[in-house]
Amino acid sequence: MRVIDMHTHIFPDKIAAKATVATADYFDLPEPPNHYGSVGELVETLEGAGIDYAMVFSAATTAHQVEHINRYIWEEALKQPRFIPCGTLHAEYEDYRDELAWMREHGIFGVKIHPEFQHFVLDDERMFPMYEEMEKNDMFLIAHMGDPRVNVSGPRRMLPIARTFPRLRCIAAHLGNWGDWDIEKIRPIARLENMYTDISSSFSYVEDKGPLYPILREYDPSHVFFGSDYPIWCPKKELEKAMGLGLEEDFLEDILFHNFARFYHYKKL
Repeated sequence: MRVIDMHTHIFPDKIAAKATVATADYFDLPEPPNHYGSVGELVETLEGAGIDYAMVFSAATTAHQVEHINRYIWEEALKQPRFIPCGTLHAEYEDYRDELAWMREHGIFGVKIHPEFQHFVLDDERMFPMYEEMEKNDMFLIAHMGDPRVNVSGPRRMLPIARTFPRLRCIAAHLGNWGDWDIEKIRPIARLENMYTDISSSFSYVEDKGPLYPILREYDPSHVFFGSDYPIWCPKKELEKAMGLGLEEDFLEDILFHNFARFYHYKKL
């Protein structure tokens, strides 16, 4: 069975452990991080788990980091054939048109936004010209979704983006609202044609998985992807958990590989 882990974070070795621990502390995780975010560690873990590809990204916490991070992601993807690069932008970054053009020229077709760490709301008006440019050029958006403690991401923040840019393919991570899996809140985005999701940090995060199954079924079944949220969670363990969800075999295979392989039409996976 082929597998794509389309939700992984990587960091330069010198800051990997610090960045990972900071993330774990922020989200008050129920257990310590499984890994520490280095490239070598991820490659070794993917090989051990038999995972074919991983989409890799890192969010820019300031505008000054955008270009540095995008070039770091690109360079690592050049060295690691398992890696699918995904870029970043920031609300205060002004040269987004040139940067998005650079991304496309270098095989980066997606942008990851993490409002909680980037300190702006997902539907910040400064981001809308960037989303428009992405839509025009067949790029996609992946966003961390949800945090019940703050109102910077989640379905209400994603809805105006997806509706304003109906050809912008949007991935609402963590089933669409991490930590607040209320189906009534998630349903409005789940039923949009340009909305996708992943199961990262959702089924793995709660003991009572029951409420998450109906949410999973709200999305178009071809729009659901497997992601581990490495390094917080272990790709091998997350894959084992996904395979133990009791899903129909065809649906599981689509989630693990085929759905994202079709979504990522820029090259054959």
